[in-house]
Amino acid sequence: MDPLFGRAASRNRPIGAWASTILFEIGSSLGFWLRWNRTKSSNNIIPRYIADTAATLRMPSSEQNELLATPCVTCREHHLKCDRSVPRCGRCVRAGRDCKLGFKFKPSKDTFDGDQRWLRSPRKLIFIDETRGLTIGSSVEDISQYEMHIDGGPIQDHGSSPSSATPPVATNSQQHGNGREKSAGITQGQNQTIGRGVFAREQVTATESHFPGNIVGTKPASPQGMNMRNGMHMPPPSNALVSTVPNASNLPLKNRTEALLFRHYIQKLAICLDLCDPLRHFELVVPERAGVCHTLLNAIFAIAARHLSHTTDFDPLASNRYHDECLKYLIPMLNHASTVSDENLFAATIILRMLEEMDVPTTGQDTYSHLLGIHAFVNAGDQYMGPGSLSAASFWVGLRQEIYIAVITQQPVKINLDHYVVDRSFEPADDYTWSNRAIVLIADVLNFCFGDSPSTSSRWTALDEACKKWSTTRPPSFNPFFYRERTTSISFPEVWHGSSCHVIGIQHHILAQLFLIQFDPTIPKVGTNRRAAVKQMTHRIENLVRELCGIGVCNQWTPPAMFTACMGIAMFGDQFGERTDQEALIDTLRKTEADHARPTAAIQQQLVKAWGWVPENDE
Repeated sequence: MDPLFGRAASRNRPIGAWASTILFEIGSSLGFWLRWNRTKSSNNIIPRYIADTAATLRMPSSEQNELLATPCVTCREHHLKCDRSVPRCGRCVRAGRDCKLGFKFKPSKDTFDGDQRWLRSPRKLIFIDETRGLTIGSSVEDISQYEMHIDGGPIQDHGSSPSSATPPVATNSQQHGNGREKSAGITQGQNQTIGRGVFAREQVTATESHFPGNIVGTKPASPQGMNMRNGMHMPPPSNALVSTVPNASNLPLKNRTEALLFRHYIQKLAICLDLCDPLRHFELVVPERAGVCHTLLNAIFAIAARHLSHTTDFDPLASNRYHDECLKYLIPMLNHASTVSDENLFAATIILRMLEEMDVPTTGQDTYSHLLGIHAFVNAGDQYMGPGSLSAASFWVGLRQEIYIAVITQQPVKINLDHYVVDRSFEPADDYTWSNRAIVLIADVLNFCFGDSPSTSSRWTALDEACKKWSTTRPPSFNPFFYRERTTSISFPEVWHGSSCHVIGIQHHILAQLFLIQFDPTIPKVGTNRRAAVKQMTHRIENLVRELCGIGVCNQWTPPAMFTACMGIAMFGDQFGERTDQEALIDTLRKTEADHARPTAAIQQQLVKAWGWVPENDE
């Protein structure tokens, strides 16, 4: 349905006639109401701009060169240039999208008389923060999370209660600062968007005004820490520099073990999530938010405990306790529609999905439970993914996690890629954007290879051209600062990069090349030319896999480089015939599992059988 009047009506009547009729009825109703109020009482003061606006609404028609006065809403939502054609713009027609009519209200006057009388504002106001919706170009569906109640005095948090005895994990009974998480029936979206990171870009929400105490990453809610305007407490500017180092006294760290887990996440695991994020949300912002979000804090403890239990002799059951505490509050919240707009829960789900990937050797299978949760957050829409927000950062991590599963299971990418943050262009941009373009490219290639729609030669050609264009137009900063060809004693070339976004961008581009080569429709299916074509294809695949592994082995300071190399080994390692190459591939898999807790035992067993090291029927 159309967000204003219902989409079904627009399908039955021409857009110009439909909009003109609606606006005529609105104008007539407003005019009648104004005349009735003037007759009823001379004391009723109606702001003049209401009548002026109703009288000057303008909409396009077939007599105005068949062009809209403003771009359509669909193009604005996707940040695309609209040709303003009616009844549907050309870009929406080509993309197969619904073209939502764009219009604007233009008052006839922008000034008022000197004796203009104005309504007196009440002492208690409710301000609606629609910054995200305005930035993205669409209205925010659930505005309750953006409300900020302001009056003459401080607002008390009636949900506070004395803290209880220290439990083994951070639970609802623990006090975080002076603010506390509500019961499971109340979504966390209204009381946990506190941390802002470096030069935060999001507006201050209701949370700040409901926590009168000193909160992580914020100043005390006192007149000295707030801007005073007409007797009201106003939040500080959203782009103010705030501390990115959490204040330990405000975090619920009750013992040294939890402090070690918290530090382990920041120093060792956050880098796996912030690969293509210049603001490093999972390293800087997430620890801050964890000070007021119990679910996020327990997710940090759970992932750190699981990683340590796989790489050291840390208690293997500790992670389960924190994980269970996360699910205790996360599952009931999924029943609320506004939960998908909570970026703290989105980030917690991303972290728990990383934990789920590590748990495969323990559970014996991947249930993809948290991956389904990621789909729910991504499908919520663009209005919750503001530029530079934690939600946008979580989207890119979730997409990489989805690509990992799509490669291993040989299935299409199920995450919705129709978001304005997805960029498939080749225009000049920063290195992080170029890396994300390569990630989107491999997602498109996987959908071509394993999708339900038939794979056409024209589609393969388009993806191959996009792959080549990315390689030729990317910035020179993606070139390694050291490169040495492989030798007889070293199976992989040495490739040194200085940035994780360069490593991940190049590796995902190589993966896209590998799948395009494997699914090349020009290779003969039968005939005398097939043998030579397959031999050439195998040679190209071997060289690309060696380069993929060389980047991973030489850049182990960013663990996902090894994860991506393992993806290539799992899919194309069986094509290696030399024993030395096979041993090098097995060593890479073993090192990844031993050092980074990424399960590779199943892949090792499959390759050993494929290479004939052991009989296929040998268990």
